[in-house]
Amino acid sequence: MNSFIQDSAIDLSLDLQQHYAHLLVFPQCYDSFIPAPHLPISALLDFTNLPPFDHSLMVADLHRFFTSEHCVTNDVPADFLDRSLPPLSLSTQLLNTFSQAYHDGVKSVKDPRFLGNLPFWVVQYWHDLGCAIAAKERWSLARDWLSGQRENADTDLAAAIDEVFSSLRVLGWGTTLRGPAAALQVLDLAEFLSSTPMKGRFIDA
Repeated sequence: MNSFIQDSAIDLSLDLQQHYAHLLVFPQCYDSFIPAPHLPISALLDFTNLPPFDHSLMVADLHRFFTSEHCVTNDVPADFLDRSLPPLSLSTQLLNTFSQAYHDGVKSVKDPRFLGNLPFWVVQYWHDLGCAIAAKERWSLARDWLSGQRENADTDLAAAIDEVFSSLRVLGWGTTLRGPAAALQVLDLAEFLSSTPMKGRFIDA
């Protein structure tokens, strides 16, 4: 059961890839619980009902999330939406290894913290929601840093910071930049709004 964790990749046909992708599609009724990528950053920061990450779970627990037992329903327990999430690094790894796990005979997902099995789509849900939670955490730090810089800023710097705050009300948190910066995600901009080292240099607004 551990072979799906290894680096060896399997040669997937297009039909198989589409089949795996279909298994990971979660019911549309859960869309509203995940902030849409085009939602402005400021609105994401106001999103108050996002669950926290459970950092007691680690990538080392990967094998505990897949089971050879069948899941008899496509539904989830009533308390599923209230549960904390596996960290984004873990849900990303679960997503990346899903096709190999399925190939190895995995029949359902299991949250080791709770009883019962879960449908495959939970992996995609955890990942997509985790991306929003991680983005909110990073932009919350960036906003706090901006606010701190604004307190003692001169007129020109204050105007520049206000312009950044205005941009946060327009830019979608999960979108891609355009033009020469098309290789970057909007989330990458949060790294510039900090006094911490970035790529060996200090970046200051």
